[in-house]
Amino acid sequence: MTPASPNSWQELFTAPERHEQAVRLDMRLLRKAGRPFLLFPRLPRVAAATLDLYPAQTPRARAARSVLRCLLRASLPLGTERTFLSLSSADPFVKFLSSFAGEPTQSVPTFGILAGNPMAEGQRFLVLVFDATLNPVAAIKAGLSQRAKILIAREAAFLTAVPSNTRAVPRLRAQFESPRLRALALDFFPGDPPRPQHESGLPALLGSWVDPNHNLLLAQAPGWARLEQAAPAGNLFAALAGQLRGRTVHPAIHHGDFAPWNVKVSPAGAWTVLDWERGELAGIPAWDWFHYVIQFGILVGRLPIPALAQRVETLLTSDAFRQYASRADILGCERQLLLAYLLHAIEVIQPSEGLAATVELLKALSAHGGKP
Repeated sequence: MTPASPNSWQELFTAPERHEQAVRLDMRLLRKAGRPFLLFPRLPRVAAATLDLYPAQTPRARAARSVLRCLLRASLPLGTERTFLSLSSADPFVKFLSSFAGEPTQSVPTFGILAGNPMAEGQRFLVLVFDATLNPVAAIKAGLSQRAKILIAREAAFLTAVPSNTRAVPRLRAQFESPRLRALALDFFPGDPPRPQHESGLPALLGSWVDPNHNLLLAQAPGWARLEQAAPAGNLFAALAGQLRGRTVHPAIHHGDFAPWNVKVSPAGAWTVLDWERGELAGIPAWDWFHYVIQFGILVGRLPIPALAQRVETLLTSDAFRQYASRADILGCERQLLLAYLLHAIEVIQPSEGLAATVELLKALSAHGGKP
């Protein structure tokens, strides 16, 4: 039996009381870089479906996932190890999971688990729940640490507040809270992260998030306030503040980490954007688009800074972006907004990966007024 580690998925479930009948699930464990990554039942179909929780990005990762999926379907779980998960059907969190599976509350549903980044303070777990016919029916995000609980509460608050007809934003189905953990539940969305052939749908999606009927003074945007508080008192921020603080634009729904790994595209081509813990109803337009291009280029493409700067320039001069900029009323200040986005990423977000490259890109672009 694999021992549980601190903040592990075993801690999602309370230990059975002495008088309770413990349920001991026979599971398979997949590790990534030596750390627990995916936990799934030994049922071949369910094990293969649980892999949909992993948003593989690189060609190598996608190929590895495809091979493992084929092996699991053939009952050949090579590369995984056997482990057990002990829990009680009386556990309130287990009952919460069962409510989505259509199972009696005293039963334990079939599920798989993806562990979030264990190095992150706010590590969260994704639990994929299956119904009696072994079809995935709900995705539950759960957190154990105080930081994880805060992030889940923020995401739930955004999903509650956002208009129900907002394109690509999922519906919040339910929430769960106990002294031990906090969780939210969404529908399960089939599909994979967008590939280059899907990105023709990106301008229409981001354009739909712009509200042309309202104005936003950039100085009053929450993102700008955070930047103003965190940015060092230097020439760059002073110059940007002088150019942008008094500018009025049309606000946009802002995701905050809009990147391919937080998006699913269905087989029919429908986009669903996940992970809204940084979501804002009236955010700074174009920042999500900049994030999508730049962070993918840094973290997945591993592009050198000159190539990344050229990719940004290609975006800014494209017809699709120019139309978006016109809709958001940011024509003429889009390059300053780009520099402000990079400064916000560095000083406010401070990503655990790609920070050095973001700094270098900002230096390269700011030295040429936002141009490569």
